[in-house]
Amino acid sequence: ERIVRIVLHPDDPNVVYAAALGKLWGENSQRGVYQTTDGGKTWKKILYHGPRTGACDLVMAPDNPNHLIAALWEHYRKPWFFHSGGPGSALYMTVDGGATWKKQNDQLPEGDLGRIGLAFAQNRPQVVYALVEAQKSALFRSEDGGYTWNKVNDKPGIHGRPFYYSRIQVNPVNENI
Repeated sequence: ERIVRIVLHPDDPNVVYAAALGKLWGENSQRGVYQTTDGGKTWKKILYHGPRTGACDLVMAPDNPNHLIAALWEHYRKPWFFHSGGPGSALYMTVDGGATWKKQNDQLPEGDLGRIGLAFAQNRPQVVYALVEAQKSALFRSEDGGYTWNKVNDKPGIHGRPFYYSRIQVNPVNENI
């Protein structure tokens, strides 16, 4: 029901990835990360955690189209209630185009995570940022393409209202902005 990010392979127009957040008002099995290798005729679910966990962001390394990082977000909404976060929220990384994924939460805040925004630096492809909703939300930076993470900012307000404001972008010529 909700596609939050579409990522195109830079060299093969038939390969496309889609991050599906899914239905806002209920559980469903259509959440997760999908891939097509035939230009959209057929789609295969390549990352899935459960009916309450959708993919809220997906980024591709600028120098390697097989290196992707996905943010999964467990959330649940009712007209009178919104729950953000849970054991399904996590970062996952693949370096083989989605055939295998590895959870990358080790250096992120302990406890249940919520929504996560992701961005690679175009000028330094090994630099990637993650804006993480948690009990103490924070901005994290990786210098090695997402294998390890270091907290760079956890000041109050760094991730206010993550349901609406979780996009992060890096200046294309300065990875520090």
